[in-house]
Amino acid sequence: MGNFVLTQTRKVKLSEKDFPLKIYPDNSKIWVHLEPKNEAELVYMLEKYNVHPLTIEDVFSISGRVKLEKFSAYIFITLRGFHLEGRQLITKNFHFLIRKNTIITICAEYRETIHQIIENWDKRKAMMRKGLEFVLHQILDIETDNTLAIVYRIDSLFDRYEESVMEFSHESDVITVFELRLLLLNIRKVIYLQRDVLDELAKVNRKFFRGDSAAFFRDVRDHMIKILETVDSVTQSINSTLEAHLTLSSRRTNEIIRILTIMTAIMMPMTIVTGVYGMNFDWMPFLRSTAGFWISMLFMGLIATIMLMYFRVKKWL
Repeated sequence: MGNFVLTQTRKVKLSEKDFPLKIYPDNSKIWVHLEPKNEAELVYMLEKYNVHPLTIEDVFSISGRVKLEKFSAYIFITLRGFHLEGRQLITKNFHFLIRKNTIITICAEYRETIHQIIENWDKRKAMMRKGLEFVLHQILDIETDNTLAIVYRIDSLFDRYEESVMEFSHESDVITVFELRLLLLNIRKVIYLQRDVLDELAKVNRKFFRGDSAAFFRDVRDHMIKILETVDSVTQSINSTLEAHLTLSSRRTNEIIRILTIMTAIMMPMTIVTGVYGMNFDWMPFLRSTAGFWISMLFMGLIATIMLMYFRVKKWL
């Protein structure tokens, strides 16, 4: 956990004495990264910024949706990042509070992608000369590339299970493939929302951002579209595999039922013969004959052979 102030010239780790956070002059460009422990701490940190209570609430809302909200003195943006652990997709929100000369990033939990930029600030601080929007762009660019890498990892996992699903090796693999499809659908839903946020940001960025920054955000938007296209492609492959699996499974079931039906049909005349000879009558053909048993067996075998030949002629076998 850590709180930082980053400028064009230095990176400063904040301590308790640095709060409430001061409002910096208009001629400076400041990026502040905060990782508050609770709502009360965040309210104290941003006391001088006159932040709306609903903004504070959104930061710590687990179910908070991806969105952009406009206030008189700032823009508040909530976005969502992904992390894949095994076959479990972990999502974490991260937030931007954008003023005319200050951008504040807020994470209720540690976010590796943001700390990568902070730790390599000496190499990246030149982007502050271009404008605060490039901090936002840099974070979005890294998060988007990270999401695309996750989609590729899910695709690789699917390739590993695809052959097993088609060969009916393990039924549990079918459940795994369904889980992978669910992960992709969750990613697609979030990326659609974040693309809408970028579109909305393009309409309101003139007050806070330079005009030439729009091209960089369009580049991030293109990456999001690539994610959506990749997700749709992988999802379609998964759907096709599952449909093929269900078709083959249904075909196998029908084949088994067909064989059992034919066997039942062949056995039925034999059952009639044995049933007739099981009746308690004093006189029946071959009842007292020493060859009666063999004659009845031959008769039933003949019936079975005729029925098999009939089924083959009808191409039922």
